[in-house]
Amino acid sequence: MNDAPAGFEDLAAPQRSLIDIYYGNRYLTSQIATFSPQMIRLSDPAAVVRLIGNINDPSLIEVTLSGELETHSSDVCPTNDSKNCGLLDPVVAGVIFDENRFRLDVFVNRRFLLTRDAEVRKYLPPSDAGLSLLQNVSGAWSGSDAADSDDDYTLSGLSQFAYRENSVYFNWDYTKNQHFQVNDLYGRRNFEGVEYNAGIVGSSAFGLSFTSDRTLLGTRIASSDNTREDTDYTGGTPLDVFLPTRGRVEIRRDDRLITSYFFEAGSQQLDTSAFPSGAYDIEIRILDEGGNVISQETRFFAKQFQLPPEGEWQYFAETGRVLDRSSGDTLPSSTEQWLTRAGVSRRLADTLAGTVAMAATNDDSLVELGLFNLGYLYELSPSVMLANNGDYGFNLITRLRYGQVSTNASYRRLWKDDDTAITTEDETDRPSLLGSGFEQSNVSVSFPFITGTMSYRYSDSRQDDGDTTRTHAVDYRVNMFRTSDYNIDMSLGLSRSGDTDVALMSFEFRLRDDRWTWRATPRAEYRDTAGDIDRTENLRLAASWDDRELFDSTVRADIGAEAGSGDERYDARLQVGNSWGRGDLNLNHVSGETDSTTSYSASFSTSFLTDGDNLAVGGERQAESALVVNVDGNEGDIFDVKIDGQRRGYAVVGRPSVIPLSPYRQYRISLSPSASTLYDFDERERSVTLYPGNVVSMDYEAIALKLLFGRLLFGGEPLIDARINGGLYPAQSDDMGLFQLESRADTGNINVELDNGWLCSVPVPTPDSGYVQQMGSIDLAKADCSPVLEGQMAITKNEVEPAVVQ
Repeated sequence: MNDAPAGFEDLAAPQRSLIDIYYGNRYLTSQIATFSPQMIRLSDPAAVVRLIGNINDPSLIEVTLSGELETHSSDVCPTNDSKNCGLLDPVVAGVIFDENRFRLDVFVNRRFLLTRDAEVRKYLPPSDAGLSLLQNVSGAWSGSDAADSDDDYTLSGLSQFAYRENSVYFNWDYTKNQHFQVNDLYGRRNFEGVEYNAGIVGSSAFGLSFTSDRTLLGTRIASSDNTREDTDYTGGTPLDVFLPTRGRVEIRRDDRLITSYFFEAGSQQLDTSAFPSGAYDIEIRILDEGGNVISQETRFFAKQFQLPPEGEWQYFAETGRVLDRSSGDTLPSSTEQWLTRAGVSRRLADTLAGTVAMAATNDDSLVELGLFNLGYLYELSPSVMLANNGDYGFNLITRLRYGQVSTNASYRRLWKDDDTAITTEDETDRPSLLGSGFEQSNVSVSFPFITGTMSYRYSDSRQDDGDTTRTHAVDYRVNMFRTSDYNIDMSLGLSRSGDTDVALMSFEFRLRDDRWTWRATPRAEYRDTAGDIDRTENLRLAASWDDRELFDSTVRADIGAEAGSGDERYDARLQVGNSWGRGDLNLNHVSGETDSTTSYSASFSTSFLTDGDNLAVGGERQAESALVVNVDGNEGDIFDVKIDGQRRGYAVVGRPSVIPLSPYRQYRISLSPSASTLYDFDERERSVTLYPGNVVSMDYEAIALKLLFGRLLFGGEPLIDARINGGLYPAQSDDMGLFQLESRADTGNINVELDNGWLCSVPVPTPDSGYVQQMGSIDLAKADCSPVLEGQMAITKNEVEPAVVQ
């Protein structure tokens, strides 16, 4: 019997009251509702549906929440207990009503909820640069004292004229023998996933395994990952989860936490950017706000950058006249051959992608079909090629993993139809689409063995003209001893190529000591070439010194000597990089039984760049875009430039300093003083987006500071709560009269306000060194003081003794 007991009939009758409505443990609104212990009726279901949002059929949900709804009061969580309660899995939509708290929780079946996309930015923001010029220059010079040797040199340059996302790319070099030559010269634009090129451009393609890249005088358009910010995310299998209430999602692999998220209720797509590459099972745990597990499941996840983004095409198309780089002319000479290539790739399933590519010249054409499949323990990529002249090819690349055993294998074969080969006299001026026939196979296996790693490599290459090369190699490497300062490694090797067998054993003893690294490497080799046996035993001693941030510049020095069977060798190397550029010097001396030879080489690199307002020279490295940092402050002071929180160079006060950076990135820039001193400057991170050829200037003002310490007295007694001015911010003395004040380094006086309205001026002595200034005890009874307000009696300097600094 469900009727109310006698005298309590009114409690079972329908009531009207204002109730709070929640969705996913998130407050939505309050409404007047009519309810009884078994049912509840909302006054405005449409308003509730609008506030929930992300619903694919709002009218159906509105109808379902209209009229009398079951309260499901038995599912209300008891006080201080949230396990196995408070959740509902309705066919369409439903509610749980807690009459004691006048709270209504709404639940919607996941089939009627739109999935919220992961908050992953798809494209790189627009460039922050205007018109700019970036000129990278590098040079190399080498020679020896041998009688028949001749010095050689090369000067290379990369010139880029850029405006925002557009640039002109000019790659050239000047050599001793061939003089000035242009390698690449083209205009390009790469923005929001699409790249355009036109000019003298090197061809670049995917899906073509048998035809070589060429230099073209032509155009190219292609999809591009350079300006995509979501490649780490789109390369993986999409993962959607449903949270019936607001809570946390944990992702685990092999019971190790990969990442976690906090979400509102509803269907969510996870950001998988932080997931490791490969194919494996993951465990998805959904927990409520109290940490209680709502659900957990195991799913397969795969991530590989050869998989195009789901639902998107990857493509390229290029056409132009083939150029000959070997002509020796300033510009590559034009051939009579035209080349057109194009291809598309698309994901066919979560772990399967298909590729179609074609290439055509005046004489021939071909098409290649390929697949890429990623599985739990393998990657498999087969392709077949068919040409119009009867040539055909097959290519297979596979990677297998089983536990700690890793195997890579590939096989490629091109069958040629000799009857259709081009034999015209102008063949050299019309490069063929396909080379001569060949067959290539490679296998490599690595696995743990005892305490080290064993690996085996096999390669076989055969040409149709009869040349064959076959190689077997087995290597074993093991670390025999390791501490924080000492390290001993051993390596063993056996290999066979043709009729030559080689056995090699070596040890490396390494000692690290502050900035020095010492190495001793004994080595023994046995070589048998068709019965001709040769044995060598050598010992190499080497030392390296690294400044390890001792200098603002980067300095590394290496020296080594090798002796034993055969020749003696001595070598030295010095590498220096600073804000002006980078230099490298090498010396090598070989001393034999009858003669000796000394060879040498040197190289340098630097950059010249401008954004129209600033002209700068240098950079510790070379890159295709750069930041120019201008710091106004004490001439010659050094500031570290931090990129995304890591030191990537330094800026010198008083001149533009170059920080080379890779293009197609957004960076967070900040400064910090290199020396142990105080500065007042803008420490906030700034963001900058760079594309090829971009030069962006950033200006900073750095004010040198000093830290003043002292004690204020008046008549020998501590002066309490006195206000002190003259620093960056006012300060106040404590109950012992002590104070601390940051001021500019050029501050000559500070002022102390007394309770009677008088102002006392205290001179600041010039420090001998450092930024901390000890002012000692200052008795203001003998200071230069005067009333603040006009009309009051002033005490002149003649009547007041100077402040006494003890």
